Amino acid sequence: MSIEAKLKRIVCETLKIDESRYRDDLAAGDIPEWDSLGHVNLLMVVEKSFNVAFEIGDAIDIESVEDLIAVLEKYVGGLHCKSSEAV
Repeated sequence: MSIEAKLKRIVCETLKIDESRYRDDLAAGDIPEWDSLGHVNLLMVVEKSFNVAFEIGDAIDIESVEDLIAVLEKYVGGLHCKSSEAV
């Protein structure tokens, strides 16, 4: 499953919105469900689902689905993936 497809499912499920309301340019504040609490919950679910941990600067810069995709492309398969083993 592509990052975009997985993220679409996560956004819709986490924010409890119908897929018809989902857009790549959907941003925090565009819909009532994506308020500050919804934003924090969304970031936590995305981190867990993709097994990554966003750096603070990246988390602060995420304001839209497009931002999430861009940040995830940087993290997935990269050095930012969480390891289940202690280093």
